[in-house]
Amino acid sequence: MAGPATILREIHRLQRHARDLKAEIDRMPRHLKAQEAKVARQEEAVHESQELLKRLKLESHEKEGQLKATLQLVEKHKQQREQVTSKKEYDALTNEIAADKTKCQELEDEILETLGQVEERTAQLPELDQAVKRAKEEYAAYEKTAESRQLTLAEQLQQVQNQLKEVEAGLPTDVRPLYERLVAARGEDAMAAVQNRTCMACYTEITAQAYNDLMLSQFIMCKSCGRVLYLPE
Repeated sequence: MAGPATILREIHRLQRHARDLKAEIDRMPRHLKAQEAKVARQEEAVHESQELLKRLKLESHEKEGQLKATLQLVEKHKQQREQVTSKKEYDALTNEIAADKTKCQELEDEILETLGQVEERTAQLPELDQAVKRAKEEYAAYEKTAESRQLTLAEQLQQVQNQLKEVEAGLPTDVRPLYERLVAARGEDAMAAVQNRTCMACYTEITAQAYNDLMLSQFIMCKSCGRVLYLPE
């Protein structure tokens, strides 16, 4: 019959395996939420781009209206200038016409720049739509595989937990209470392997007597960290 240290080695292996399976099961909902968030971000990018296009088009339309009004003002001032009799009034209207023409040039430049942005943003929309489509396809594919994967992992975890109970049943009755208290408090961290007479959890060297007891498959605890020790195969 295997001694406590031999049984503990197998227990620790099964506990770590169960921990890894549970960790993967726990990660899956987070991964699914991450996929959902990715879809939402891509959809938001499309929405923001569409809203920006609306604002740019509206801005361009407003500036075209301003340009039209300013050009009409230039013509009005030109007509007024032809009718004035004093040099002072003539010079004032000339300055106003120059200022209006400068404003027209600025508006034309701004309109061209805005139209360029409209063209650029419009060209980006198909790519943004494709990004949304890809994100939705990735989400659907992950959701489909995640369900079956989660069931498989849950079955494997149950099998490991059943094996663990069977192996734990092989522990001698005199060490079982202490083992159960340690595992209840620290989980799989309650045990540690020993290599080269060193506890691999706290890296403290154990005594020669303790190592000899381990070789005889006795129940030994690390005096430094309090973990139950076992020898690797």
